[in-house]
Amino acid sequence: MKRALALLAALSSAALAADHPEITAQGFSPDGRYHLLLTSWLQDGSGFPAAALQITDVKRNTIAYRRQQIWQQDGANQATLDTLVGRWRSAQAGVLARYGLSEPQPGERLFKVAPLPMLDYPSDQPSALNTAVGRLELSTRPLPSGCQYSDRPTRGFALTLAGRDLQRDTHLPASRGCASGYSLETAYRYKSALAVIVRVYSQGFEGPDVVPLVVTGQLK
Repeated sequence: MKRALALLAALSSAALAADHPEITAQGFSPDGRYHLLLTSWLQDGSGFPAAALQITDVKRNTIAYRRQQIWQQDGANQATLDTLVGRWRSAQAGVLARYGLSEPQPGERLFKVAPLPMLDYPSDQPSALNTAVGRLELSTRPLPSGCQYSDRPTRGFALTLAGRDLQRDTHLPASRGCASGYSLETAYRYKSALAVIVRVYSQGFEGPDVVPLVVTGQLK
C-alpha cells in the first residue's frame, strides 16, 4: 500500500509539472548600477536542464545582457542541474566581470510572497504590499498579442512604488509570449538600487509556466 501511495504521489507530481525557474543567484554590482538574476530549472516535458542569466541596467530598467542555455541531457536530476549551472556560470566570468558582478551584492530582501498552488493563476485584481521603501502596487490589464496557443487572454502589467511608475506596459513584448497573469514574488534593495521580481504566468505544457521577470529602479 505504501509503495502504491508513493507511486501515486510521484505520478501526481509529474502530472502537475510546469516550467518554474528557481532563483539560483541574484545581486547587484558594488555601485548598484546593474542587477544579476540567475535561474535554473528542469524543462517541463523534455526534462532537459536549463538556465538563464540576465543582467539589468537598474536606472533604465532595461536588459543589458541575457543568455539562456538548454542542455539536451536525458535523466537529469537536481544534482546534475546544479553542476551544469555552476560550470556555465563560471564560463560567463568575463561578462560578469565587465558589469561588476563577479561577486554580486545580495542587498536587503524587502519581502517574500509564498508561491501559488500548482496549476493556479493569480487573480486579475490589483495587489499591494507595504514595504520598507514604500507601497508596491501591481495591476494588470488585457493587452493584444500574437499569441495563438493560450486558453486565457493575454495581459500586461503596471508596477508602482509609492505611486511612482516602475513599469507600465503599453504593449506586450514578444519575449513575454502568452503572458496572462502576474504576481509579486520578492524584492531587494542595495544602496539606492531596487530590484522587484514579478512572476509571469503563461500556458505551459502541463500547467502554467511561471517565469521570473525583473523590474528595477532607483530609490529616491
